[in-house]
Amino acid sequence: MKIAIFEPHPDDLLFGPGPLILKWINEDHEIHIITVTDGRACYRKMKDSLDNEAKKMTEDEVASMRIEEAKKAVEFIGLPQENLHLLYFHDADGQKYVEKAIPLVRPLIQGVDRIVLPSDNNAHVDHQATHDIAVKAAQELNLNDIEFLVYFIPSYGKFQEDSIKNQFEISIKENLRKKLLNWLKIYQSQKKLKFTWKMYNRFLEKIDTRRFGKFSFEEIGKYYNF
Repeated sequence: MKIAIFEPHPDDLLFGPGPLILKWINEDHEIHIITVTDGRACYRKMKDSLDNEAKKMTEDEVASMRIEEAKKAVEFIGLPQENLHLLYFHDADGQKYVEKAIPLVRPLIQGVDRIVLPSDNNAHVDHQATHDIAVKAAQELNLNDIEFLVYFIPSYGKFQEDSIKNQFEISIKENLRKKLLNWLKIYQSQKKLKFTWKMYNRFLEKIDTRRFGKFSFEEIGKYYNF
């Protein structure tokens, strides 16, 4: 199976579909990662909580650091670098890059069997933009026989009852939890945000299940989350 996974920022791969990706890699599927933004804005509103080194970093330097982390994450999970597709849009710009991104994404999702994307009605502008990019590109290509697998990072919303029949949960066993916590160590940019780093660790240590949704092409726009 050929799978295209949309990641709004470097690190969303881990907190969104991360547990599923590790399973799919073991099943030997062909997996491609599409990282939409370069993550440069992650310190923009957090200056008071940064360490001294991070306070001196320019946004270009932050972007370079986070892009390198995206590459390391792909290596960590066992994918070749050519399966990582970086779009380099500036984050926090939301809908500004949707129309520019669609023609870049179309050839990357041609021939896929499954698209993995953030939920619709998303509280984070870049996650909503990423959802819109993936869906609009699929519609333009009329990919009417593929599966759409939706993830929601808990900070930005939750799955609603209207699509309960489409939803499923996976359990996070201890060996999987250890793998996810080791994966987190790659994202040293986030360690410079003390509260964020504690929150990330707590999430991976304490959450025992993850929820996802499966949808078809015909179901686009019929549910809160899709």
